Amino acid sequence: MSRGHDRTEGKPGRRRRRPRRRAEPLRAGSRLPKPTDADETRGAADARMLFDDGLRRFSEGDFSGAILAWERALRLDPTRVEAWSNIGKACEADGRLDQAADAFRRAIALGADRAEAWFQLGNTEDARGDKGAAVAAFEQATRLDPASFHAWNNMGNAWVGLGRPEQAIGCYRRALDVRDDLFEVWMNLAAALEDADRAAESAEALARAVDLRPESAEARKRLAWILAERGDLEGAAEAYSRAAAIAAGDYEVWYNLGNVCLDLGRHGDAVRAYRTALTRRRDDHEVWNNLGNALALEGRSDEAVTCFRHALEIDGGFAPSWNNLGHVFESRGELLEAARAYSEAARFDPEHPAYHFNGAVALATIGRYDEAAELLRRALTLDSRLRALVSGISGLAPLLRRPEIRALLRDRPP
Repeated sequence: MSRGHDRTEGKPGRRRRRPRRRAEPLRAGSRLPKPTDADETRGAADARMLFDDGLRRFSEGDFSGAILAWERALRLDPTRVEAWSNIGKACEADGRLDQAADAFRRAIALGADRAEAWFQLGNTEDARGDKGAAVAAFEQATRLDPASFHAWNNMGNAWVGLGRPEQAIGCYRRALDVRDDLFEVWMNLAAALEDADRAAESAEALARAVDLRPESAEARKRLAWILAERGDLEGAAEAYSRAAAIAAGDYEVWYNLGNVCLDLGRHGDAVRAYRTALTRRRDDHEVWNNLGNALALEGRSDEAVTCFRHALEIDGGFAPSWNNLGHVFESRGELLEAARAYSEAARFDPEHPAYHFNGAVALATIGRYDEAAELLRRALTLDSRLRALVSGISGLAPLLRRPEIRALLRDRPP
């Protein structure tokens, strides 16, 4: 494990896994159908009864029955324009999105609570996948009611769906201008800031979300991810540790904690985190691979070999585990076994130059120069930067007399 390029080879198996994200819509206070006041009707008692029957059916989850009741009420008393909004809500709840959109448009045209109707139409268009129409509807809702933080947030979500994070950021900030205690909006803002490559601001937004909801493992996981990406590994380790204390059954939290500890050189902590992850789920080859890396760095080569073999039992084509297995064999002087492991790594990932390079060193060291020269040729052809390492590795010295190798080493980059 002494060669400078070797340590880079564990990294493909040490990737931190990005927490899953989704935009959080706000619907509170706007989903239930609205009753009408008695003064809004013109004495149509039967229409009133049908309208109230629709409210009852909706509350019981009978959306189809509610829609039929409100449609009958409208035929008897067309002035009950709120019935159209209610029909839209029931259709949306029943998955009938096209009908829902039509109903909200009827409500808007007839002068119902237009801000809310535009808001509901925006939600429906978003659910239908028409993000542009959703933005247009939410813009109308916020024009009519600038204090509707629900509409500002959901407009931000639609902009995210359109791949426009900067516009989304503006919407989320408008929502937070109205109320700055909205956990979901801070989470959405953090995601948009990350998408806009504004990592420092994203971390600040996530810290605010954590302040609002300290028990949220999701907020802590996402904060840890951002901190790690920014190079604050100590902060990331603390955030992952706190997330693990909240969501002890989440094996990916333990996996990511192990990766950060490994990057920090805290190999014992990494071993403990990976072992905990494996008590939650044992079929993840990357966790076995990374545990092997941590054990190898602690000098526990037998245990490391066992872990790499476990990883390969799960995914026999996972080249980093073959490569890491080769490192351990090489460190123990088992060069033939190391060469075989490197050969398997190169077989499964033939475009990876370091696997050929490692195999060349192992074979040259045991005197199999022809095979070693061919592997070295492949490695240098794939990545000319490896030329800078050749002269510093004594085992490769006999290959430097070969014309084809000397030709590849000419014009070495600075």
